[in-house]
Parts: sequence; structure tokens; C-alpha cells
Amino acid sequence: MCAPHLRPPRTRLAGTRGFTLVELLTVVAMIGVLAALAVVGFKKYMNSTRTADARAIIGAIRIAEESYRAETLTYRSCGDSLTDWYPATPNGKKRTWSGWTSHSRYDDWRILNVTSDSPTTFGFSVVAGAPGAKPPSTSTSLKPAWPDPTSEPWYVIQAAGDADGDSTFAYLVSSSFNGEVYVENDTE
Repeated sequence: MCAPHLRPPRTRLAGTRGFTLVELLTVVAMIGVLAALAVVGFKKYMNSTRTADARAIIGAIRIAEESYRAETLTYRSCGDSLTDWYPATPNGKKRTWSGWTSHSRYDDWRILNVTSDSPTTFGFSVVAGAPGAKPPSTSTSLKPAWPDPTSEPWYVIQAAGDADGDSTFAYLVSSSFNGEVYVENDTE
């Protein structure tokens, strides 16, 4: 029998070595950086879904306007200015599309028959005019170039949204002059 003080020395196996504190802290820091990038990316994704909703409604307005023109040879104006918002003034709160009978141009929106199944944080305005009439100026910092004078009936659509309620708006603008949607502050 061996005396306790004479035990053979323990040898460390090379494959069972643990992590050092520096290695562990490096991995934790890398995970933190990746998590921060993921949060920023997710926020941008969520903001872009809001503008995707507004783009879809603008597309529906464009289709409704072209259908209205096919029947009447004019476009339908649903506001007196590009800040006459429907369903309501954007303030960061979601609103359903229908039922805003108190809006001053509710009947015009009803005639256009534009609907949305989901609530929206955006307000929409549509101004239309006859040939020769000057299109209104938008609320965007870069003003789209409209023809002057116009030779055809026209419409201009403007959408504004304030998702976080800080009074900084995301704007989307489209018109009958081209098929594009101009976007400003889309991550707002």
C-alpha cells in the first residue's frame, strides 16, 4: 500500500484543457457585437415594412385613379392640398382605413374605392388637376420636377408617416407623370 504522500503525480491530458478568461471574454464581446448588429438590422426591417404598406396603398390609389380616368377622362382629387391627410393626420398611431366619415373629402375617397385591410400609421393625400393647372409642391426636401405647363390631366399622391411620434416624417410621393414612388426618410 502506498503512503498518501507518495502518490504518482497527476498528468494533464492535452485535450481536456479549459478556456482562458481572455478567450471567454473575446467570445462574449463578439456575441455582443453581433447582437447589436442584429437589433439595428431588425429595426430597419420593421421600418421598411411600414413603408412597404404605404407603397401598397399608393399602388392601390394609382390603380383607382387610372380606373376613374378611364370612365370620366379626369382624375379624382381627394383633398384640397397635399396635407389634407386621410384617414387622419399622421401621429405615430395606427388607424384603420375605413370609417373616417368626418374627413372633409370622405365621399371622394369612397368614390375612388381605395381600401386597406391593415391599419396604417401613414396619412395619404391626393390632389388632381386639369391640363394646364400647376401641380402642388410636395412636403419633401427634394422637389420632384413636374411638367410646366401640364398637357394632360394629372394627380399627385403624397403619404406621410411618423412611426415613433418625434415629428420627423417619412414621405412617399407619386404622380401620374411617372410610375415611380419617391421616398424620403424611409427608415423614420
